[in-house]
Amino acid sequence: MKRIGIAALSAASLLAAGAATAAAPQWNYGQIGYIQGDGFEDSGESDGFTIDASVGFLNNWHFQLGYQDGTINDSFGDTDFDGYKATLGFHQAISSTGNTELVVNANYFDLTYDEDGTSADIDTDGYGLGFGLRSMISDKVELEGMINWTKGTVDPDFASSEDYTNTSLQVGGRYHWIPSLSTGITLYVNGNNDAVSFFGGDTAVFDVRYSFGTGF
Repeated sequence: MKRIGIAALSAASLLAAGAATAAAPQWNYGQIGYIQGDGFEDSGESDGFTIDASVGFLNNWHFQLGYQDGTINDSFGDTDFDGYKATLGFHQAISSTGNTELVVNANYFDLTYDEDGTSADIDTDGYGLGFGLRSMISDKVELEGMINWTKGTVDPDFASSEDYTNTSLQVGGRYHWIPSLSTGITLYVNGNNDAVSFFGGDTAVFDVRYSFGTGF
């Protein structure tokens, strides 16, 4: 995952240079993804799955809900995690054709970590803000780039709670096989604004998305 930063910067430059030749990004979809990333503080690795849904409404607004479930493997053993994130956001076209949109998100997340073989749980919840771009650089190819800021609380049942803040970079690419079906990869550098926010680490999510409708 150490090369993710380089890949993220490369994808971000492509996003900025993309030609305005395609329709607007779609905001109505459901998707399932596979998570692969670093473990606690870059020790070990994590994997799992995520299920996400998004609905666009009132022309420039979107609501998204995601659930993820996975395991972190490191020298101390396996730690299972699961939880959800809810996002309310605003998007606005900034290109003449509408293919590139400015995106601003606010979200709330809540996750639980459970170390295998013990009764110890760690709960973490908090909120975040995101700012970035989504662009259909062609009829088939979509790119996105976001900066995410998170403020949360880690609350283990065996110790006192602790607050944290985190800033991460999110860069993604997507290929639309047909208008309603696409596959994508999203790279998160220094946390992904939910499951790995409070201990950092880099993460990649591979997904299959089905898009529908035009919003309301």
